[in-house]
Parts: sequence; structure tokens; C-alpha cells
Amino acid sequence: MATVASFHPEVRQAVAQLIARYFLVHLEAELQKPEAILTEDYPHLPVRQIFEDLVARTRREFSIAEEDAVPAENLFHTWSDINDKFDYNEGAFVTYNIAYIARLLDLRDWTEESHAHLKSEMKAAFERFDYQKQGFTVAFFLQSEGNMRELLRASVRRHLPLMADEADRLILTQSRRHQFAMYEYFEDIFKSALAENIRLLHGILPEKIANELKKNGTVQAVLFEEAAVLFTDFEKFSQVAARLTPCAVVDRLDAYFSEFDEIVERHGLEKIKTIGDSYMAVAGVPEKHSDGIRAICEAALEMRDASDRISQSLGADSWRIRIGMHVGPLIAGVIGRRKFSYDVWGATVNFASRMESSGEPGQINVSAELHARAQPWYDFQPRGLQPVKRLGDAEMFFLLGRKDGVDFALAEREEVAA
Repeated sequence: MATVASFHPEVRQAVAQLIARYFLVHLEAELQKPEAILTEDYPHLPVRQIFEDLVARTRREFSIAEEDAVPAENLFHTWSDINDKFDYNEGAFVTYNIAYIARLLDLRDWTEESHAHLKSEMKAAFERFDYQKQGFTVAFFLQSEGNMRELLRASVRRHLPLMADEADRLILTQSRRHQFAMYEYFEDIFKSALAENIRLLHGILPEKIANELKKNGTVQAVLFEEAAVLFTDFEKFSQVAARLTPCAVVDRLDAYFSEFDEIVERHGLEKIKTIGDSYMAVAGVPEKHSDGIRAICEAALEMRDASDRISQSLGADSWRIRIGMHVGPLIAGVIGRRKFSYDVWGATVNFASRMESSGEPGQINVSAELHARAQPWYDFQPRGLQPVKRLGDAEMFFLLGRKDGVDFALAEREEVAA
């Protein structure tokens, strides 16, 4: 890149004034276009006044009087024909014109400030113009700049023969700098879009699964020999929801489920989905959990307490939560090709759902299998055999809380020592 001192002031002045004269020819042609064309893409802007102001500013900045000669050729019309994107007379170059005077000032002044101003105006032009809706690609903008550069180089060689080499170098240097700024701008757009897509993908799928999908295009279904499954549901949800506005229902569910999300993340569980007022999470999927049984029991206790706290603040029309849990083998995988969903299947999942529906409001109902694994650390209330829809009778327990004196931190240290 050339430095500020690389070009003589008289060369910069001559080049800038020459291109400014071409710009005036173009602006006068723009002002001859019908109002419908001028305002087609920017109906909220006073486009004609903007163009008139650009004419006045260009004459003022480059000392071009009304009676001064201007080129016969409309260089911008030629540029439009070369680009072959749309007919010059059928559109107005609003954002391009607004930014172009910064290019002229940069050619004249050639300072770090003028470079920065040109870059800023270029960015503002892209942000004002809906180029995606209009069907313009990044490749088109870069090629378009290349076309403008070659027209300007030919013009300075024809009109400024005594300083042609340095004038040509000035045009070439600025264009390269301008194209590089375009690369940077669109690269930032691409990076931001990619980061947002990854964030959204990770919001839908577990990170491990999202990475597998990005790498392979598919996700292999996996059988987990042991995973703990948790379901929640609210008693009399439908009856209470019928008396509320749709927004109130969603706001209430969001209050509960947002807390559940934090609890699940804190204990290393994986949220699978919500269906209506039901919330589902698992421990040990898609990666093995170092202590899935204790993690899911702690999460269930905290969900119950959080739900009680939120419900108390809502008064008479509050909901009471039921929680059910079971542990066993299940299958996990991704379904869908356009809208992905990570889900789990199997008898363990179905039985965990039955534990929730067979429970009672304000209680955490667990299977005998989960009780057997968790009983060293937690207190339970036996319920005996209870009917399970379509599955006969099954032994169930209410999870009450930690046993007195249980210190998980101490237990973990002892396990590590052992």
C-alpha cells in the first residue's frame, strides 16, 4: 500500500477534480430521471434533494463553476452497461452516489482520515442498501469495483497524459484499498452469520451432536445402556390456561422453564424438549455423566422448589408441578432434515413419563430402579405398588430430599481417594 506521501498534491488534485467532473455528469443525468425511478427503492428519502445537494457539494469541494466544462461521456452510464445488472435509466444509484463523494475526497486528500471516512461511507452504503433482496452478490460488488477502477484508469491516462503514470497508480492504489475494505466488511458479515447459525444450532442440538452433524452431515443413533430421564407437568394447566390470555400463558411457562433451563445446565443434564406444559431432560445423554443419578435428583429437587416459589407468587391461579423419573437404557438420535430435533426413545422414556402422570402435585415420583441407585444419599417415601397406565402395577417412591448429614463434596473426595 502507498503511504500518504506517495502521491504529489497536484496529481491528487487533478485526478480528484477530473473524476468529480464525471460525477457531476452522472448526477445531472440522475436528476433527469422520473420521480418514480428516483424513489423506487427509497420511498422514505428525499432522493432528488439529496442529489441536488451532492451536485452543490461536489462543485464547492472541487471548485467547479456552473460554466466550467464537463466531459461529454457519462462514465457511470458506461460502468452500468459493463456491469450488466440493470438498465442505467431504469434505476437510481442512491447509496452509491452518497458514498462516492467520499471517494473523491480521498483521492484529493489522501490521509488516514480520508481513508477511514471512505471505508465508513462504504459500510454505511451497504447497510442502507438491501443488496440481498435485490439479488446482488459479493462477487458482483468486487467485480463492479474492478470495472470502475479500469474506467477511471483509462480516463486519467486520456485526460492527464503528463502525469498519467502517477495518476494511474493513485487510482489503482485506492481501488485496491477499497476492495480490501469490501473483503473485510463482507468477511465480518459472514463470520457473524456463521456464529449466529452455530449459536442457533447449539440451541437446538447438544454441542456434541451439533458438531457431529456439521462434520458428517448426519448423526448416528446411539444406544445408551443407562440414562436417567425426568419429566415435569403442571396440574390443572388447561383449566387455568383457559382463563388467561395467550401472552399470560406463555409468560408463565417461560418463567418456569427458564429456571428449569438454568437448573438443568448447572447439573450437567441435557434438555430434550418441552411439549405444552411438559418439560423433559436426561442425565447421561449424549455423553456419559459422572454422577447422573445424583445430578438428576438434585435437579428435580431444585425444580420442585423453584416451581413452588414461582407458583406462590402467582396466587390462586397458580400451577402445581408433578415430576417423574426413571433410569434405564434408551436410544438417542436426531430426526428431521430441515428442522432438526434431538430426541430419545424406548421403554425407559415411556416409563419415566408414566412416573410423572402417576405422581401427585408437589411431589417427585420415581421408579424402584431409580430409588435403588439413589437411596444411599436421599430420603424417600415408599408408595407401594401403584397402577401404571397400560403397564400394570409398579413400585413407586416419592423423593423427599437429601438424607441428613450427606455431604456430596466429602463423598466425591472419598471416591477420588479410593
